[in-house]
Amino acid sequence: MLRPPPSVIAQANLRVPFDTAMGWAAAAVGERVRGVKAGCPLCGSQGGLRVYPDHGYCFSENRRISVVTLLSEVWEMEREDAARRALDKIGYVPVSLAHQWEHAQRDPEVARNDLAQALAIWCESAIPDWKTRQYQPAVSQLLARCLGLLPRVQTAADCEQWLSRCKAAMLRVCSPA
Repeated sequence: MLRPPPSVIAQANLRVPFDTAMGWAAAAVGERVRGVKAGCPLCGSQGGLRVYPDHGYCFSENRRISVVTLLSEVWEMEREDAARRALDKIGYVPVSLAHQWEHAQRDPEVARNDLAQALAIWCESAIPDWKTRQYQPAVSQLLARCLGLLPRVQTAADCEQWLSRCKAAMLRVCSPA
């Protein structure tokens, strides 16, 4: 079941840093680990506002202030309009249905860890004395080279080719001379 997308207000509160909104409200904000004390642009108290990354808290008014609340009051506009304007200012482009459809049509990500495990299981079942042979320098080096190629595996065909060639190479290095 698809969830409805977050509201424009929720998006703005999530994506726009509060100190950026304070800058747009023409209130100076400094840097401090546990929040910055600043003048509250809403009530005018000096040092009464504590600024955090995602919100502010005005101790004079005893109220939490979100990005959209701040901007809607300073810009004197409805909350939805302030949220849209803030998102436009940061260059946010909402995800479109076309983008979601394109994402849904992509092939799934290759399960590289599963491929590595498949090779290990195969080696254990197909190569006699694998538990000890895997530690021989030539065998361990070849296994490491095979596993090092996994980032290049991108498609289902790559998976089949990688696994079959690695199996053949492991058999060659482990077969008696």
